Amino acid sequence: MGEFIRFLENRGFSSVEKLKGDASEREFYRLRKGSENFVLMKFSGQGLELQLRVHRFLSAILPLPRIYDVFLSWRAILMEDAGDLSLEEFVKKGGKWKPIYHQLLSLVKVLQTYGSGLLPSGHPVKTRALDRERFSKELNFTYQHFIKENSSVPETLWKEAFSELVSEIDYSRMVPNHRDLHSRNVFLKDGKILILDYQDCMMGPGPYDYASLLRDNYIYFSATERKDFERELISENYILVSLQRHLKALGTFAYQIKRGKKYFSRYIPITLKYLREEIQGRALGLGSLIEREILHRVYDD
Repeated sequence: MGEFIRFLENRGFSSVEKLKGDASEREFYRLRKGSENFVLMKFSGQGLELQLRVHRFLSAILPLPRIYDVFLSWRAILMEDAGDLSLEEFVKKGGKWKPIYHQLLSLVKVLQTYGSGLLPSGHPVKTRALDRERFSKELNFTYQHFIKENSSVPETLWKEAFSELVSEIDYSRMVPNHRDLHSRNVFLKDGKILILDYQDCMMGPGPYDYASLLRDNYIYFSATERKDFERELISENYILVSLQRHLKALGTFAYQIKRGKKYFSRYIPITLKYLREEIQGRALGLGSLIEREILHRVYDD
């Protein structure tokens, strides 16, 4: 990285500051040139080309940070600095969040309505899907990293319950989804929204991005707070997709905690609150397992 920094300094950039990244293997740096700040996204392996292809597609619909330059030999992208105010921080500081969520939900609707028509054949957004196979893999990951350490029930019973859940989800309407649209990936800068971490955009069930926003793993919105937003969205499929996503998040959080990112532990209770709500009244074997093996042992204690 040192050689690359010298390369950037020779191009007039200064004040290189490493930023806290996400759960990926990418590294982020804030650079300064004159009076402007930029962010450098550095890839340790594959992913740069995918990032660029998804950005070209989504930037026609969603407000993404602009890309100014690409350094292929260094595996890096120079992009607009989204600032430091995430939607998560804005909400927790008491900001007026409802107008922002109305805007975000409108953007999701546009993406789902018109996005498919903008995708050429063979585009990675079109060839990847949140389908039974992917949902099952995500739940098995959660079993290995979270459930296995908290439950004495045999793995076979959990896998049967997972299979029931992913079979109950309706995949008949598959539309483009950001796939990770939540308050930590939305930033507010100069009165505008900027959406980050979009590289995993893929086809998926219609409720996915809506549930990701309104039943955010990082912010707990009560049923009353969600009522007006969910009025036209709520359905059995919405609940099932949200249930799967929250289970997936438990595995992600547990894995990141094992890697030393202890701060992810603060989000587990929020996720469990949503899970408790989502299993109520569901005729799923998974519900009793979650109640007995996860909520009782982890949340109640």
